Amino acid sequence: MIIQNIPKSIIIGFDFYGAGNIGDDLMVAGFLSALDELKLIPRIQLTATTAWNVKSQILRFPEISWIDVSKGAKQDLFDPSCHECWAGVGDTPLQLSCGDWFLNKMLANTKIISGFSKKVLINIGAESEIMSRKEDFTSIIKIFDKISTRDEESTNIIQALLGSESEKVYTASDLANISLPMILKDNRCARHYELGLIIANDTFSECDIEEIGLFIASSKGIISFIAGETRKDPSFERGVYKQLTKGLWSPIKRKAQLCIPPYNTGSLNDLVRPICECNTIISSRYHCLLIAAWAGCRVSAIARSSKVLALAKTLGIPFIPPPITHEKMRSLQEASKYVSKDILMELNEKAKLGIEFSLGNRF
Repeated sequence: MIIQNIPKSIIIGFDFYGAGNIGDDLMVAGFLSALDELKLIPRIQLTATTAWNVKSQILRFPEISWIDVSKGAKQDLFDPSCHECWAGVGDTPLQLSCGDWFLNKMLANTKIISGFSKKVLINIGAESEIMSRKEDFTSIIKIFDKISTRDEESTNIIQALLGSESEKVYTASDLANISLPMILKDNRCARHYELGLIIANDTFSECDIEEIGLFIASSKGIISFIAGETRKDPSFERGVYKQLTKGLWSPIKRKAQLCIPPYNTGSLNDLVRPICECNTIISSRYHCLLIAAWAGCRVSAIARSSKVLALAKTLGIPFIPPPITHEKMRSLQEASKYVSKDILMELNEKAKLGIEFSLGNRF
């Protein structure tokens, strides 16, 4: 399949890659895999910046020219005359549930992005929570030429922002749906744990966390408490684990084993292995649900935000919204289910079509 008018040089505009979230790496991997399948690598020059662990990104994605901007950005990197296309690759740029940092970053760069001859967002997410800042998000989204989304809900939200320009939006799926079947193709992980938990805490109350602790304390066997985000922020998994296990005689210490993927030096296989080692996964993180689904785990979700709820509905898996109780968690574990391969393969195909839509003019 030939896509016409593909840009010869792309700057990947989001600069948080290498920060420690394994979902980010899965999206980059999916993007690169699709470009390779379309025979666009090395025809396209790809450049990306990061202020985080640039060595981890060079290790996993040598196809991209990575620029470390931790000591200050080089302004010519963002000169539209140096790159034909500005591309926001994956993630959820239209969100507020994790704070307004992404919104502020996009607002600060709107003028720069507008100067590129081609401006696209590729298989991105949008959360319904953004409507409280509708005018700000509308001013951002209107500068882009094409936008592919990762689900129908994101498309509907963006179309509500764009109004008459909604024809430049296409419903695809998350880029991780391209990389995961390749990463897990020869997966032979032993299932060491009956249950794995991935708990991001940015929208939970103290009571919610206490109830999760009660669930863990009353569970049989050892639970794998997995870090989908490897940084130590209190709202991330490692911070939640520290909170749950504080105190010399905490029963959680004996019931939950903290599993941290080797983000700085590991391969993509290493990043997903802790999830593959579990029979059942309960996750409040979007990409950890996808990993578990593709890995053949039984899966269920804690819908901490609208994007997780939308994915749970797409995958056809059980979910609970906050407030959380240990009884609800127990019922959720029992109701966890495998995701249909037909659903997953449909998501894989839709993800590839989203890249074709955003970068070319096939549609």
